[in-house]
Amino acid sequence: MGTTSDEVFDTTGKGGGPGLKRGLGPRLLLLFIVGDILGAGVYAVTGTMAGTVGGLVWLPFLLAFVVATLAAFSYLELVTQYPQAAGAALYTHKAFGIHFLTFLVAFAVVCS
Repeated sequence: MGTTSDEVFDTTGKGGGPGLKRGLGPRLLLLFIVGDILGAGVYAVTGTMAGTVGGLVWLPFLLAFVVATLAAFSYLELVTQYPQAAGAALYTHKAFGIHFLTFLVAFAVVCS
């Protein structure tokens, strides 16, 4: 019961056990911070919108939920029809058969 804070937070590995391994590098930390800033921006915009619109602030969220649900069911139907791993590019190619349009859809997915 007599552990000191030096024994608990030993990062050098000199205490007999393995030391701590760095898991969060500079790049991952930068991405985490940028994501945090963007997420906070989304919440701030939602609050501003709620102040402007008032009681109807739930309507855009309900509409987005309905659209996302329809998209999810559409993808569910397409996955059962074409069980290959290609996503939107495969479905575009099967629907239209135009290689350039398939490329544009695949490129847009990669960019998003």
